[in-house]
Amino acid sequence: MAVKDAVLQALEQARGERLSGGLLAQQLGVSRAAVHKAIAALREGGMAIDGVPGEGYRLAAADDSLTAAGVQALLHTRCIGRDMAVLPSLTSTNTVIKERYLDRPHGFVLLAEEQTGGRGRLGRTFVSPAQTGVYQTILLHPTLPISHIQLATIAAAVAVAQAVEQTAGFSPQIKWVNDVLHEGRKLAGILTEATIEGESGAVSALLVGIGVNLRPNPAWPEDVRAVAGALSEFGHVPRRAELAAAVLDAFERAYTLLEQDKADELLAQYCSRLCCLGKSIRVIGPADTYTADCIGLDDNGFLLVRDAQGQTRTLSSGEISIRF
Repeated sequence: MAVKDAVLQALEQARGERLSGGLLAQQLGVSRAAVHKAIAALREGGMAIDGVPGEGYRLAAADDSLTAAGVQALLHTRCIGRDMAVLPSLTSTNTVIKERYLDRPHGFVLLAEEQTGGRGRLGRTFVSPAQTGVYQTILLHPTLPISHIQLATIAAAVAVAQAVEQTAGFSPQIKWVNDVLHEGRKLAGILTEATIEGESGAVSALLVGIGVNLRPNPAWPEDVRAVAGALSEFGHVPRRAELAAAVLDAFERAYTLLEQDKADELLAQYCSRLCCLGKSIRVIGPADTYTADCIGLDDNGFLLVRDAQGQTRTLSSGEISIRF
């Protein structure tokens, strides 16, 4: 680990407390000059670190800077996020990964301070200005069976719900497929896209884009404001680096279940938060719209519903609405 990253990790673990340059040097087995140089580099990279002669350095408790080193210092992952880039502004993290980063290794993560062209499911816009949310995309080069590829979206929904519970202090639900909700308000957007090899038809890359609303977005149109929600409206607002790391930690745990052929465990976690089970829903599909009872999931994560004629239907796509 580079000295700069090791210093940041030590400061993160002692956030809000002072660590002397001498103590840091001793802990890390480097010179005090190396510590001083690392502190200077971290400050230049946007970290709010203050220093008092004779007392040491401190990473401000309220610092909300978003840097690759800052997120990585909080990670407990083996692979996800160990290669990472943070950009101040871009169109969308999914789009830019496809344009520039598809050759990066499995688990690479791209974060953005803001997105100027954020995208959601079904061609919707995901408005993403700076300081109101966390926007990131995880790049995967999957070795999963093709039948499990779509479960990466379910893994992302579970990960976001778990990360919000851990960092914001309340327990959100999930509306099929991947809407993370609290009190009927949508807290996050998840967009999974695949890159297919032309000759073999295999999935060469899977992009899992995740945006979480920290605070109400001043740019939300009125129709969006009626259904969208933010963590600040329901609980504690975590630092962006803290939430980003929690999502990545939880995603690696969820995705590992798929890699270990334990999809049933992932689906059980998903079902425990699914808000539509046992309720009457409105199914909005490409061909028709109808009312049905939500009765469960199949092994692929597809929704099972019973329509007014008593027929069981399997939904692999489309959308549902539910009255909260």
